[in-house]
Amino acid sequence: MPHMDELYDSLVNLCYECVLDPGAWRPLLDHLAAATGHQMGALLFLDQRDQRPRVTSIHSCDPASVEAYNAYYHQFDPAKEMLVPRAVGSWYHDLEELGSRRIQRDLYYQEFHIPFGMHNISCIKLHETAASGTYLSLLTAVGATLPEMPQRDLLARLSPHLLRAARMSDRLQELELEVAHRDLLLERHPAPVWLLNGEGRVLYGNRQAEQRLGQPQFALQGRQGRLHGKALDGRLQALIRQAVGRDGKRRAGWLDLDSEAQSQLLVTPLPEDLALAARHRGPLVLVALLENQPASQLLADLFQLTPAERRLADLLVRGLTPEACAARLNVSINTVRTQLRALFRKTETERQAELVHLFTRLQGL
Repeated sequence: MPHMDELYDSLVNLCYECVLDPGAWRPLLDHLAAATGHQMGALLFLDQRDQRPRVTSIHSCDPASVEAYNAYYHQFDPAKEMLVPRAVGSWYHDLEELGSRRIQRDLYYQEFHIPFGMHNISCIKLHETAASGTYLSLLTAVGATLPEMPQRDLLARLSPHLLRAARMSDRLQELELEVAHRDLLLERHPAPVWLLNGEGRVLYGNRQAEQRLGQPQFALQGRQGRLHGKALDGRLQALIRQAVGRDGKRRAGWLDLDSEAQSQLLVTPLPEDLALAARHRGPLVLVALLENQPASQLLADLFQLTPAERRLADLLVRGLTPEACAARLNVSINTVRTQLRALFRKTETERQAELVHLFTRLQGL
């Protein structure tokens, strides 16, 4: 079929454009969906640690559906249990593997897919490492006809080129970092947050951070890709160097932005064993603006504290000894000591007093 051969050649060229041009992934998705009988497409990442898939910024879906999936419906996606164990290059077609009866009964489809205008899905695992997996999904719209066999054959012919382009694309590595940024830097939190690399350059700032930098009276400013203080820049840069570890051990520090200490910056190293740090070469620093608000949840989320570890930290802040914490929590002192060692490791502190001071400052006590 000459038309299919032309489509194939065009799509193969687009695959390899993605290697050299990061902006080519979205056109590839759009053309691939149209050529194979689909109406939508998306690139997804799955963090192997928590088995949590995320739709990236490269998609042609309703943004509201992407937000709903990433925030909630990902946990009910029946494709995950079938796709994750599969080899790279395997296609999953929900209609064939789940069957129409299950799809009609499944709450994931009835509460999420169909209300957002999405129906059937085909998905391929493009790439996989010990830390993450990359997936490409194509979706049909509600009411659309299913792809025909020549279109399915076209997908199969293109698969080796999609896999090769994914392996070679730096853009997918950037997207993995982007997804980790969004998860780690907590867009849902009210605190403005910036992520810096070891050279002090801003890699990412959440929406609240961007809004504050746009305010003329704000104490900080962005200049040439770096975060600077308008009046306290020397102290800020020293804290960033301290968090990077340029002058010795990496340590967190605080900067009061006003005389009443109602507005403070936490400048802290990002632990190397966190998923985001593992994806990025070199040390990372997190800067958070805390403005007279309780923010212990920010620290708990940032350092991935378990509920038990956070409960212990809260009791320590209230002045309880480890022995008293064990009695209050109804656990053994050995359990408390194990959790305390985990708190030291995750927060880059060495002593109980240092840990308590960190939590106390965050809670505004």
